[in-house]
Amino acid sequence: MSDRPHGTDHAHEDPTPPDVPVDLGEAVDPGESVDRGGAIDPGAPVDADPAPDEVVDAADDGVSPERLVDYLDAGRQPYDPEIEESPEARAQLAALERLRAMGARLLESDAEASPAPDPSWISGVMDRVRLESRAGRQIPLASIDERSTLHITEGAVRALIREAGDGVDGAMVISCTIHGDVSVPGALVRVEVVVSGLFGEPLPALAEAVKSAVSSSLSRQTELTLESVDVVVDDVHLQSEGGAA
Repeated sequence: MSDRPHGTDHAHEDPTPPDVPVDLGEAVDPGESVDRGGAIDPGAPVDADPAPDEVVDAADDGVSPERLVDYLDAGRQPYDPEIEESPEARAQLAALERLRAMGARLLESDAEASPAPDPSWISGVMDRVRLESRAGRQIPLASIDERSTLHITEGAVRALIREAGDGVDGAMVISCTIHGDVSVPGALVRVEVVVSGLFGEPLPALAEAVKSAVSSSLSRQTELTLESVDVVVDDVHLQSEGGAA
């Protein structure tokens, strides 16, 4: 079942010497409002749109999905610096926690539900999370110090989008893409969010709620100039099954 509502929201140089970069820290936890990284190389090539999706290989990520699951099962104890100090791993861990919370809510609302969420569906969502949590492009931030350059990574912004969308009752973000030249301050960008909706929910209203949540989050926590936030409900998960239809 597919419903494809689209919405449009209109939201409202740093001459840094290349030899004076200032690094204010790396990347984001989805719960943090802003992630600041190192200096942007003025001579680096500019990508107006994200690169095509790559095949996700656990060996490329440093922290395997199984290790993240085990760490979460153990209550994130003992402290694992390789996970807790990695922006990508923290983003994946946060998404996994939200997936589990969604499954728990579904089971609580239907005591007769016996099947667990479809493992292949969850695996597909987590593959997207792992791909999107990578740093990606650098998005410049305004700085009061002309000697420094601040940026937020594209992966951090995607984590904010996913967190906002997952926070809407009945919605689970499958993927999100940022279109446009994010390296140019003030350039218009378009955000596309693909979600799965809970069966029985009014899907147009669900899409509007996701659009509003994502727009609000990006307006509060980034300096992106939004041309539109387009939401596509591309899948439906059943309350009685706790997984995708």
